[in-house]
Amino acid sequence: MAAILSQYSTTGFYKAPVSKGLMGTMFLTCTAMNMPLLAHMRKYLICKLPDIFTNGEVWRLLTSRITFLDTKDLVCGALLIYYFRVFERRYGSHKFASYLLATCTIATLLETAVILGLQYLEIDIHSGGYLPPGPYGLIFPLFVSYFFDVPRVAQTQVLGIPVTGKTLTYLLGLQVCSTSLATVISGLCGIVAGLVYRYNVLYVQRWFLIPKWLARLSNMSVGWLLRSGAPQEGAIGATLEIQRAQQLELLEQQVLLNRARDVRRQQGQGFAETLVGPDNYFPNENGMFGGFFRNRRRVPEENGVQPSEEQVQTLVEMGFERARVLSALRNSNNDIHSATNLLLHES
Repeated sequence: MAAILSQYSTTGFYKAPVSKGLMGTMFLTCTAMNMPLLAHMRKYLICKLPDIFTNGEVWRLLTSRITFLDTKDLVCGALLIYYFRVFERRYGSHKFASYLLATCTIATLLETAVILGLQYLEIDIHSGGYLPPGPYGLIFPLFVSYFFDVPRVAQTQVLGIPVTGKTLTYLLGLQVCSTSLATVISGLCGIVAGLVYRYNVLYVQRWFLIPKWLARLSNMSVGWLLRSGAPQEGAIGATLEIQRAQQLELLEQQVLLNRARDVRRQQGQGFAETLVGPDNYFPNENGMFGGFFRNRRRVPEENGVQPSEEQVQTLVEMGFERARVLSALRNSNNDIHSATNLLLHES
């Protein structure tokens, strides 16, 4: 976990200012609401349907989406936003912000319709019509892109159930929406909103496109505050002990890779020397078939197939550096799932 949250890791907020702003707003708002001096402000995060329409307080639909009030949901939600910032790098901040605006609006409308429908049927799941506070409409639509666009990396099996590199993320989402039946409905509405946007139902992608002038204005006004520098090479641990342990792990990986290369090289040379040895019909590699034996020695080193540009671009768009992507694809024999696993562990 320390490696994931380190400022030196390739998983930082580089080229992800919108995600950084969302995560910072969540923490600052939740902290402020739990301070005795500002505790009275918590009432503005409460949204009760249909009272907000009769009292003219529709703005509560927006304020109730700002942050979680439960610390457990806050931490899990922040981790999900932090991980899903790879989609901001892939889409670009402008398109990513438009995506969040569209999905949050659709999810809120769906959730409002569900609550009013349940009240009409006299089914009380939301304690009298209270909308669960929290950015469910921002987080859960991203699970749709996560499911379809992030490769599935199988790691192990527990009781016959495959546990992959994506399992922890799904468990975090389950933890956020499992507080009550009301939060389950919020999560499901968010997922439906993500599907509506992905398949561009009723051309919603065109309706919620943020104007470019507004994006430029936001960049000039608060862009300097949310901008992050490029990731740097170096120790990524949060403490000196963790940094030393990670350095030792990297050294061990390098030693193992070097040994594997040496073994492959020795095996290739030994095979060629066996063919050109004194007991063979061709005593040296300068004879008729000398070129053949020289080529045989080069085979172990030149047998690798270059990764396709499509595979490289897919992993680069997920936020990984091109040099590391190329190295991971070569080490995994161009298997994009294994390469993703390597890159996630390196991060």
